[in-house]
Amino acid sequence: MSAATGTSRKIGLLGGECTGKTTLAKALCDHLDAVIVPEYLREFVSTTGRAPTAFEQSNIMTTQIAAENAALVASPHALLVCDPAALMTAIYSLAYFGDRSLLDSAAVHAATYRTLIWCGTDIPWEPDGNQRDGPEYREQVDGLIAEVVGSELVPAGIQVHRIDGTVDDRLLAVVKLLEH
Repeated sequence: MSAATGTSRKIGLLGGECTGKTTLAKALCDHLDAVIVPEYLREFVSTTGRAPTAFEQSNIMTTQIAAENAALVASPHALLVCDPAALMTAIYSLAYFGDRSLLDSAAVHAATYRTLIWCGTDIPWEPDGNQRDGPEYREQVDGLIAEVVGSELVPAGIQVHRIDGTVDDRLLAVVKLLEH
């Protein structure tokens, strides 16, 4: 599959740290000839050498959305794999700062994805330098994703598909979703 179909050409990935989002994104790109829109938060942390403050979260989400929009223009026929969906910034704001202010706009933006894939926590957690806080944060974020999906996305008619298993299991599950 080389060209995207449907109302949107974007797949958004959700999941806490070390839930296989980037691994799945790479597998999807290889299998579907898609383009990855990488995580701006990772670039921010690498560039600044620190985690963002509460006041920087809005700009991080806006920059992530801008990167998605730029990729739509740069690759007009490609399927885009957003690693992660911009919604993750709002969820991280809730997890780390108790700040819900980004959720409404993030939920509205979530409707722009062809599908949202929620990567489960059934894979081993691994440290990754400045990019990882620990398995307890992964579980906390997973719980917040469940809360946001139930309170914000499902009532808005936005479907989210939770996937678990090996990379191959996850890849197969997403390919099947895209075929329907």
